[in-house]
Amino acid sequence: MKKFILLAPILLIGCNINIKKYNPNEVIVIVELRINKDKSEDEIKTFTKKYSEFVDESEPNTLGWTYNISGDKLVLIERYKNEEANIITAKNISPGGKRNQLLNESFNYFTLEKVSVYGGFTNKLIDFNNKTIKKVDIKAPFEYFPKISGYIRD
Repeated sequence: MKKFILLAPILLIGCNINIKKYNPNEVIVIVELRINKDKSEDEIKTFTKKYSEFVDESEPNTLGWTYNISGDKLVLIERYKNEEANIITAKNISPGGKRNQLLNESFNYFTLEKVSVYGGFTNKLIDFNNKTIKKVDIKAPFEYFPKISGYIRD
C-alpha cells in the first residue's frame, strides 16, 4: 500500500490530466489606430516595441499587448486579467500617471480612431474610462460589448 501511495503522484502526472482553468473576468480592448503619414514602418516598430515593453514591466495584470499592422492601419490588442487591471491602465495614461508621457508621445506616431472593449467588465470600468477620456481629451469613440456567454482559458 505504501508503494502505491508513493507512486500515485507519478501516475497522475504521467496520465496527462487535463485540468481546465478559465478566466471569466478577462477584458479585451481593441484599439484602432491610423499611422501618421510622416512615420516609417521602422519608426513604428521601434516605438511600439518601447511602448509594449513599458507596459510589460509596469502592469503585471496586463496579459497581452500586441500591435498588428496592415498598410496605414495599426490594431492594438490589449488583454487584461480583469477590469481592475484595465483601470490600472486608465490611471497610468491619465495626467500624472506613469504612462501619460508615453501616451502623448504615441500621438506623434498614430491617430486614435476607435476603442472597443469586450469581456467581463461592469459599469465601474465604463464610468472610469469615461472620466479618463475627459482627462486625456480623447475624441475617438469607445464601444462596449459585455460578455454574455462563452469562455476564455487561463
